Amino acid sequence: MHIPDRLPSPAPASFRRPTVLLVLMGLLWTAQALSQPAPIQPIQLPKPQITAGLPLMQALAQRKTTRAFLDRPLPLQTLSNLLWAAFGVNRPRDVKPELGRTAPSAMNSQDIELDVVLAEGVYVYEAEANRLRPILAGDVRGKIGTEAATHAAVTIVYVANAKDDWAQVDTGFIGQNVYLFAASEGLNAWFYAFHGPEQTAVLKLPAEKHALYAQSVGYPPK
Repeated sequence: MHIPDRLPSPAPASFRRPTVLLVLMGLLWTAQALSQPAPIQPIQLPKPQITAGLPLMQALAQRKTTRAFLDRPLPLQTLSNLLWAAFGVNRPRDVKPELGRTAPSAMNSQDIELDVVLAEGVYVYEAEANRLRPILAGDVRGKIGTEAATHAAVTIVYVANAKDDWAQVDTGFIGQNVYLFAASEGLNAWFYAFHGPEQTAVLKLPAEKHALYAQSVGYPPK
């Protein structure tokens, strides 16, 4: 057997370094990708059920604020009913030239945006299409409210144009609709002010919009 006089020398460090860097960069990219929440898709909500629930006077009798929730999601049908009750379309364009909504608004502006915070992400409620448009993946419930809101099945953040002088009143109409729906369905509800730039930053709102209030809804704790 022939034995060479000289074994091949190892590659110089200057040649090995780029390969090592590429491997490290690949591992870092993979770790970052795995740490990111999976993308979320739009949710087409089922047609709202408008014949369910308690009579109005009974719902008014049971309306209350409760700051405690069971960490359990709402069925999609219940979520659809809730959002429709809040600010859904009750008179479509073929009945009324402009959309009719379940809550009034000053000069019929209808410009309160409902940002819907679920365990899997944040969506915007598109009332006419009756669907949720995704804007942010991941569970941010603990970043937009207090400890109680962390366990709520859904938190609705009421967003308005910063120049809307009537937004406070319009939000109050919607919030009361949510309270009455919750009472009718045996759910807990809590309406509260939305404070702090850190909370607003989570929703990545454009400069011309700001969050006024939030309302958490969910099952009573066992």
